[in-house]
Amino acid sequence: MINWFSIFINSFWILGLAVLLAAFSYHYWLASQENRQLKIQLNQVSFQRFFWVALTLVGIGLTGTSQTIWETTTWAIFTLVSFVNIFKIGK
Repeated sequence: MINWFSIFINSFWILGLAVLLAAFSYHYWLASQENRQLKIQLNQVSFQRFFWVALTLVGIGLTGTSQTIWETTTWAIFTLVSFVNIFKIGK
């Protein structure tokens, strides 16, 4: 029997890693097009927003798949910090 909750919750961390890979790939390409160092490009607000959104999605997925209370608490704190950083970027 298919565990739909497991598929749902695991999709968060998979989506998060996909967003992170896409953002990194795009900004790597953009840095090469603009003859900029990658380090400078990755410090831009546009990359930072995608970075924190991706880490929030990964955190949600890992919180949902945790087996113990300390593991769940650790990932929940990580997710909350990532979520807060989405709104702190660019201010």
